[in-house]
Amino acid sequence: MSVERGEQDGGGWRGNEPAPGTQVAGFTLQECLATGSSGSVYRAERGGRRFALKLVPMGIWGEREVDALRRVRHTSVVGLLGYGQWPEDKPRFLVLALEWVDGPPLDVWARENRCTAEQLARQVLRPVVEALGQVHAAGVVHRDVKEANILMRREDGRPVLVDFGSARYEGAPRLTMRLPPGTPEYRSPEIVRFAREWEGERYDAQPADDWWALGVTLYVLLTRTLPFGDRHGPLTRTILEHTPEPPHVRNPRVPQALGELCLRMLEKAPEARYADAQALARAVDEALARADDTWRVPLFAEEPVRPVSEPPRALAAPVPPATSGRSRALLLSLFAALVLPPGPQPLPSEARAITPRTGLPMSLPPHEAGFRQELADTSKTAEVGPRAELLESPPPAPANATHREEEPMRKSHPGRSLIKSTLVSAACVSAGCASAPPPRPRPSPECPPGHQETLKRFGFERRDWNRISMIPLDRIITGDTTITVQEGPYTTAVIASQWQEIPPLTKLYGELFFEGDRVHGYFTRIILHTGESLPVCIRLAAEYDRRGVPMKPGSRPGKAVITALQYVETVSHFAY
Repeated sequence: MSVERGEQDGGGWRGNEPAPGTQVAGFTLQECLATGSSGSVYRAERGGRRFALKLVPMGIWGEREVDALRRVRHTSVVGLLGYGQWPEDKPRFLVLALEWVDGPPLDVWARENRCTAEQLARQVLRPVVEALGQVHAAGVVHRDVKEANILMRREDGRPVLVDFGSARYEGAPRLTMRLPPGTPEYRSPEIVRFAREWEGERYDAQPADDWWALGVTLYVLLTRTLPFGDRHGPLTRTILEHTPEPPHVRNPRVPQALGELCLRMLEKAPEARYADAQALARAVDEALARADDTWRVPLFAEEPVRPVSEPPRALAAPVPPATSGRSRALLLSLFAALVLPPGPQPLPSEARAITPRTGLPMSLPPHEAGFRQELADTSKTAEVGPRAELLESPPPAPANATHREEEPMRKSHPGRSLIKSTLVSAACVSAGCASAPPPRPRPSPECPPGHQETLKRFGFERRDWNRISMIPLDRIITGDTTITVQEGPYTTAVIASQWQEIPPLTKLYGELFFEGDRVHGYFTRIILHTGESLPVCIRLAAEYDRRGVPMKPGSRPGKAVITALQYVETVSHFAY
């Protein structure tokens, strides 16, 4: 008997996706490794062998990936071992059996191994250039080259290009109305210029787009910064007009020859870059032939200095039970706040002038389990609708209960004022004053009017479950990826896979609140890719026996650490 969606727990269905333990097309699912805009990837086993099993909702996404991978055979390109549809009676997924690549994403590998310039050029860049050349020779453009999509295979230390879900080949069906799928920070000037001048035709991705993205990837690995900032700044203008700071200037450990090679990959005019794989491979070989001892020094010190654009973080020490100990620990942390300068405050978008060199590229946070956290509007990343505008410089999102407006104060010496307020704060804690912010009122338990009509419209007949991502799915997210959230309105969650008739990447709007050691979420609206807003009644439900999401270690008052991938359920009333 076939299992209907949402009816079986444990080893069968959970929401719209099979759970670990499920038999899929002869494979046993062991663990969900990642969920992205084009499907979910599982570690699977069959006949004692490991596989990466990708499940893509039926449609042209998976067929494109199959057709692209069938055209390419290279040791540094993930191998397609087979494909089919599942379940057999009523297929809902295209199943891709892929080569199991045991190894971390490229930037994780570079950090863990304290990579040198020579290693990066010889062991990574040169093989990737060769692999991309083979991909292009087969008539395929990857369209999402970045460090998260290059895994370093532990067995032989070779890089492997993965995730061809966005790939284009001659004759492939179109997926987007305006821009090709991909990551905004890695888009070439040709793509950005096309979007700015768009008049209705579709962009035809070229190999040059992949080479540009590889140049961005190289810059990130050499400097740990994005060369043109991120989508929260004037990204379009910066890509078109800005010349990034040379990698060997930003990071003196980068050999000048490698830094200049990277800059040439990022020239604005395509004809000024390396023409093809052969030209770039020659340049890498020539640079390696002239390499001296400076190429064999780790690109970053063992304990890298935090970039100046990152605000200082106090290290949380174990707090002894005695009041005096708490006061002393707090006083030390408050004193640290006196001597450590705060990070720079964001400027209004109109005040961010373009200068000939990028002075403050966006620093990248540590890459955890193959994912880099980015908060962005997903409707403008993977699938761009016809009415969407390319991101320019959106206003910064308001922080949820993070800053309070200060009362007017008379002028005083800034140092004395800060010291005085710090000591008063410490004394208040020592005396037992309340230090936590007052709890936010719980949102209304009532569902919004019209939510039942929305469920009927999209084919929901009963209470149902599905997986969501609390952050945009323009990068690979694993089950170990964590984020920090706070109470208040929440607008960055997206539905991770097809849910009845609700398409993936549909945005969820709602509110989070804390109770004890759990985070609760009430989502009351969905925003379709067309921009249509509809009422819903959807609740965070990480486990079947308890509601809400458990907080992870590292949570603190007003801030909760949770995993990025969660489950939600449709309900008729928010109250538990």
